[in-house]
Amino acid sequence: MTTTNKPPAPRRRTAKPAPVPPSCGTCAGTGETTTAVRVGRKRRQIDATQTALCPDCFGTGTT
Repeated sequence: MTTTNKPPAPRRRTAKPAPVPPSCGTCAGTGETTTAVRVGRKRRQIDATQTALCPDCFGTGTT
């Protein structure tokens, strides 16, 4: 009576983590930019800022 050898079981591998996209250089990954507020006909700046979506990444924070 001869015994037959079973083939070795395949080795299990851990899943690689998903690659992280690089962060946006314009907004530093926040998705928002700040701009100085200008008022009047001569467009003078006042001591206020406003936030808006980043024009490069459209608020996602990644490029």
